[in-house]
Amino acid sequence: MLEKMIADKIRKLRKNKGLTLAQLGQEIGLSKGLLSRIENNQVSPSIATLSKIAKGLGVPISLFFDEEGGEDGGYSVTRKKDRKQVVRMGTRIGFTYFSLTHFKSRHLIEPFIVQYPVITKKPNILFDHPGEEFLFVLKGEMELVYGKEKIRLNPGDAIHFDPSVPHRGQNVGREECECLVIVLDKEAI
Repeated sequence: MLEKMIADKIRKLRKNKGLTLAQLGQEIGLSKGLLSRIENNQVSPSIATLSKIAKGLGVPISLFFDEEGGEDGGYSVTRKKDRKQVVRMGTRIGFTYFSLTHFKSRHLIEPFIVQYPVITKKPNILFDHPGEEFLFVLKGEMELVYGKEKIRLNPGDAIHFDPSVPHRGQNVGREECECLVIVLDKEAI
């Protein structure tokens, strides 16, 4: 199971760096308890949380999704049928992420297809992480909650934003919304 693989990699990397849960948590602004639940596969971390953990451990976020761990050539092809579901943003929200790259070496961007389910109750959770983020709506209707603003986006619309501002995408239509999301890790530059 992918979540178990991610949990094991986080624990192994943290221990290899000689960090306690408390030290890592203090460095990245997450509680020791949450990190423990992630490492014990009791909680599936969001992309924002994984980004913080990757930064704190000094590794690219993609390392958590590598199953084999070898080096790549100069490109990565991901066929639609080979997309890997990488993270669920929690059962209360229900976002589904699919990785669009299989690069194992350090790289600057993390591209995903994100599926936002039809919702009956708007979630109140916001996410923040360093870098830059680009979102392009492929199908459906969505709203990006960005700080105190709500920005409506339709198919073909795009937004490029600073993800250190608390934010969340949410479906506002009557069918599933699907977006291309690209996260840039400025720390890798």
